[in-house]
Amino acid sequence: MKSIVMPLILLILQFTMTVASAQVKCGIDNLIDTEFALLRGKKVVLVTHAAARTQRGTSTAEEFLARTDVTTLRLLAPEHGYFGVIPAGKAVADDTVMHVPAVSLYGPLRRPGRSMLSGADVVVVDMQDIGVRSYTYVSTMIEVMEACAQWSVPCMILDRPNPLGGHVVDGNLPDDTLRSFIGRIPVPYVHGFTMGELATMANGEGWLSKDSLGISRVCSLTVIRCKRWKRNMIWEETGLRWYPTSPNIPSIHAVRGYAITGLLGELGPCSIGMGTASPFTVIGSPDFPRDTLLEIHCRRNGVNVSRARFQPSSAKYANIICDGYYVSMERSWKPYQAALALLWRLRLLRPDSFPDTLLQTKHGKMFAKACGSSELVIAIVKGKPLAELERIGRQGLALFVEKRKRYLLYD
Repeated sequence: MKSIVMPLILLILQFTMTVASAQVKCGIDNLIDTEFALLRGKKVVLVTHAAARTQRGTSTAEEFLARTDVTTLRLLAPEHGYFGVIPAGKAVADDTVMHVPAVSLYGPLRRPGRSMLSGADVVVVDMQDIGVRSYTYVSTMIEVMEACAQWSVPCMILDRPNPLGGHVVDGNLPDDTLRSFIGRIPVPYVHGFTMGELATMANGEGWLSKDSLGISRVCSLTVIRCKRWKRNMIWEETGLRWYPTSPNIPSIHAVRGYAITGLLGELGPCSIGMGTASPFTVIGSPDFPRDTLLEIHCRRNGVNVSRARFQPSSAKYANIICDGYYVSMERSWKPYQAALALLWRLRLLRPDSFPDTLLQTKHGKMFAKACGSSELVIAIVKGKPLAELERIGRQGLALFVEKRKRYLLYD
């Protein structure tokens, strides 16, 4: 028995060590490994939230506040607040976190004023994004870069993996007239970038605001890269744990679901799992029929759908049993194109949710901002063929994919 048990133990130890050595390190972990060498003796304003964690699970804020050789003046908190519990779209109040002021960047001000950066030698940004244009942490980072450029304060990005991976790039670029806080920069709906790469491209492409001479500002930028992250990795292969980034993104499954069903939430033609244990990963209604074409076109885009029954405790169809579908991804997928297939079918199944006046309504305007195209909204409302929706949903994509190559920081 000993001759069998000992090699087995050694094999398990070897496997554990291999997994540990292959684990991805985020920017904060690499900063810790260097004993904060780039920040020693500096005064810092830290833009972060509780979902930004180290390998061992401590928050970036905890790591900074534990240092005696770095002075953290204040935290700046994005949408959902530092702890990620404020509902989407709700203003975030100023707070105190671990005895340090936590100033809101999702209230009256979304760009830091000069007083928020007062005394800082550098602004450090560490937020876990989800890889979708309409999720506002990218916009917050851009606004912070704008302020740093305006007030000549260096900015450091502590990078993190894109949880959707680095290869999937899908969706049209937003119309200039539809730029908003859920579409701040001209990238596809699913952009395939890390925050550090997005920041680098924003600087390089002149996406920051212009100065008094009409010249695009450039932020003094440093990106502390991830280690061992590869673009083809799915989240489970990084070895990192997922921490909720907002109330309805409790898991990596919700991240992937958001990339597919998030657009539907702006229109309300069906439940997308709010008030269930599976936010963004189910769609349905009390009388949702089985739809073979919906299944075919989702699977054609690498999205698996399987029949589901669920009962939301809140939001749309609260306390009512719904039929519908679970949605999940394959390794090679096109989430935005799958979302368009869903919208195309729902337009036929729920025409009352897509009236001719949709673009004049609050929900319709928000939907247009989220998808970034009034032309696409009109095509959906008019019941245009799916091929037409797909054409509009790729506008600007090929040029962007070519342009992004020069800003990729990882293989």
